[in-house]
Amino acid sequence: MTTESSIRRLIDLSAAGETALTEELLRNEPDLARGGWGYFSPLHFAVREGHRETVELLLRYGADAAEKPILSWQDSLLQKARDRGYVDIEALLRTHLERTLQVKPIGDTTAELVRAGKGAELLAWLDEHPEAVQAGDERGNTPLHWAVMTRRMELIDLLLAKGADPLAKRSDGCQPVHLALDGDYFYRPGRDLPAEAMRDNRFLLGYLIGKGVPYDIFIAAAAGDAAKMRELLALEPQLANARDTAGRSALYYAAKQGYAEAVRVLLDAGGEPNLAERDASGGAALYAAVRGGHAECVKLLLAHGADPNAEIEASGNAVYAAMQEGAQELLELLYAHGGTVTMAGACALGRVDLVGELLAVNPAAANDGDYGPLAQAASCGYTSIVKLLLRHGAELNGPWYASNYLVYAFRYADNEMVELLLRHGSDPNVSNWLGISYLHLAAKEGDIGLAELLLNYGADLNAVDEEYGTTPLGWAAKYGQAEMAEYLLRKGAAIEPADVPEWARPLAWAGRRGHHAVAELLRSRAKGAV
Repeated sequence: MTTESSIRRLIDLSAAGETALTEELLRNEPDLARGGWGYFSPLHFAVREGHRETVELLLRYGADAAEKPILSWQDSLLQKARDRGYVDIEALLRTHLERTLQVKPIGDTTAELVRAGKGAELLAWLDEHPEAVQAGDERGNTPLHWAVMTRRMELIDLLLAKGADPLAKRSDGCQPVHLALDGDYFYRPGRDLPAEAMRDNRFLLGYLIGKGVPYDIFIAAAAGDAAKMRELLALEPQLANARDTAGRSALYYAAKQGYAEAVRVLLDAGGEPNLAERDASGGAALYAAVRGGHAECVKLLLAHGADPNAEIEASGNAVYAAMQEGAQELLELLYAHGGTVTMAGACALGRVDLVGELLAVNPAAANDGDYGPLAQAASCGYTSIVKLLLRHGAELNGPWYASNYLVYAFRYADNEMVELLLRHGSDPNVSNWLGISYLHLAAKEGDIGLAELLLNYGADLNAVDEEYGTTPLGWAAKYGQAEMAEYLLRKGAAIEPADVPEWARPLAWAGRRGHHAVAELLRSRAKGAV
């Protein structure tokens, strides 16, 4: 059984509450408990369907109860249990999170004080609640994690003086130092950092070392300290292929910074550039070196067998990276070592010439992958490529998981791309693997023009999804989209759809989420209908 088929089977068993069969599978492949497919874990489905014993089993095998929602419409596990009234499962998750990551309500308050940079208030808060210095938010971030993410050195000092643990791990294994090394996917310097925050994370990394964070091979690699790396490898040769608690290799850190001698030290010690690491089943060092434009590191890695076609999660391969960066020298090196551009990569780059040539050789390539060519072209607004793919038989109504080509086309306010695809045969009622339709997503965004377009092409006004058990009107209520709710009601949306459980009806969603205007609208329309 392949890894993908194993994880899909575990998801199915977890959703069905087949605890005995779930345990049998996990005994053979325990790492599956932390796996997922389409941005959803087996634990998610066990919680969603209310199978307490299965939830308990998955937690025992290491499932992540603090998994961070990736998708805009994805709820946390705690929220999911709360919405459905699974009091025992919510309590089980809370107890587990507090025991393993010290996640407590007090952690969210402390995190907010750190993010806001309120040093005086934070000090007073910690004096009143000394235990808060170790408490995690719902993802397991301690106050020190947030002080590093927001790059506030004065708060780092304050927290360390109050007893913060510099080695505390959050749910994904990241310690504060890893956030100085590699940043955070959900909190990004260019988007989230306050204007007055430090911009250079390298200084912060050195500062943490000065504060007592152990100087291990991963940090030495990121600093380009080849002498220290040799010393550590002499004592522990296996470090050449070790992964830190965040799932990254020393080779990745060295290559990302462009330290060729550090890369050479690791390769000479037996470092394998294609071993799996976080978000990279075929290794991440070569991709990182290409992104950084570090030619010498690229040459070293390729000479030691690095795979130029290894994919990085949602980021393409090294050839795609070189093309996007305009790095011609690196591109030639990669091609010389067997690298190729994928059809999806060519579409994302807007290279209609490459797309045309690839389709001429292999017309079936129009349908490569779940987030394949059409999704990339539609996402980037490349209409000419979309039309070319359609002429070569791009599949419009196949199964999809989190998002697909039409969902990506939603981002364009004029809806021209969406209408083009609908005219060519996109079925407005094809839902994703969780039963979520295009109209559900339009309702979440409050995009009335898009909803009208979908309805004009035959979208089901009262379709019920499996994830939240409700209709597009329910989604409008859940996300507080009052104008959308009113529009859907005018179109005839059911206020109390018969095939929707009580907890998932539109009024229930509006009430739980505190969207009073939507709730009042629904109540008034319900009275008027009587």
